[in-house]
Amino acid sequence: MSVLSKKDGRRGALKVQLVGKGDEQRHDVRTALAGLIDPALDILELEPDSSAITDGSTDVTMVVFNGDQELELNYLSNQAGLEQRPVLFALLHDRSPELMKRVLRAGADELVFLPLDPGEITRALLKISETRRREKVGEGGTIISLVSLIGGTGVTSLSANLALALRYAFDKRVAVVDLDLQTGGLSVFLNLEPERTIMALIDESRKLDSIQLESALNKHASGIYLLAAPKRIEDSELVTDTTVGSILDLMRQLFDFVIVDCGTHVDSTTVAAWERSQHLFYVIDQSIGAARCAWRFVDLCGRLGLANVEPNFILSRFVQGHPISEDQLSHTLAKSFYAKIPREEKVLERVQLSAQDLWQVAPSSPLAKSVEDLARRLEVGAEMTAVDGANSLVSRFMLAIGART
Repeated sequence: MSVLSKKDGRRGALKVQLVGKGDEQRHDVRTALAGLIDPALDILELEPDSSAITDGSTDVTMVVFNGDQELELNYLSNQAGLEQRPVLFALLHDRSPELMKRVLRAGADELVFLPLDPGEITRALLKISETRRREKVGEGGTIISLVSLIGGTGVTSLSANLALALRYAFDKRVAVVDLDLQTGGLSVFLNLEPERTIMALIDESRKLDSIQLESALNKHASGIYLLAAPKRIEDSELVTDTTVGSILDLMRQLFDFVIVDCGTHVDSTTVAAWERSQHLFYVIDQSIGAARCAWRFVDLCGRLGLANVEPNFILSRFVQGHPISEDQLSHTLAKSFYAKIPREEKVLERVQLSAQDLWQVAPSSPLAKSVEDLARRLEVGAEMTAVDGANSLVSRFMLAIGART
């Protein structure tokens, strides 16, 4: 038995069993699979007379038919009978109708003919990879991303306060991720001096695990955890969408809620967060500039074809009687607001000057109550959230902005 770890065992790789009698028989298939760019594969090679080792973690079993057909059919049939069976591929040299019938009756899900056609096998594996990702994205905690294309709307303060409300009012395990990578405002708002940042997790050659992640988190006095932005502005360029995706996939397994501050800069890292979010909130205030930028956001979402999450709007820093009313903004956006957060600059100023959080300074304020109402709505709906993981948003984002050379 030997192991070929394509993509260095990258998190999220499809686990593939390559079954064939003798290394020579598997060689051409192994070489073809190693040449695929996407999806990432972890490949385990074994003989067809081995006892079935599928434990529920194997995604695909490929059985090469090029030797003892009865042995190979028996192995295929045994795999098909497992309670947690993988997707079964039969790899055939012989195109005889009789063999194809026997293979399908033995339980094969896919018939693929040798030598492998790269396009055909890539399409088949990507379909499985996407199905697995959809299944996994429905498990674990809830990811909530907040974004705005204009500064000053309160994305960072709302991200932090929403995390605090979920912790204080509902005793949830909560983490906040600062994807406003160049600004790093969350650590300032939370009055933290982070010793470690997201930079501790950028080594994509190593599989991310919970020990690495936990060592990069900074604990707030409230009990929430912060994954901070890089200390140096230039380091933000080293954080990739792959890194962000791996981090969020793992954080969902450790926390009830993960709040992502996407700031005002849209790139592949923030789109990777949107792709994994059960809620995507665009934060807007009562200004003409904010309304115009909201339309740019709507246009971007339309071009990306956000299928896994419906973007919603939060009206932040709301002032009753403002010349630009809630109704006017709602009419302009052709959508009602998911939540409304009042403007309380003096309360926020006290929070910052006292180095305390909102629930220590003004727990009964309209601001705290409105954030708690938002948290309650999210908490109640957390288990009903269903995500339809469509095609990769990161890929479509890169197509939307065009390849850069």
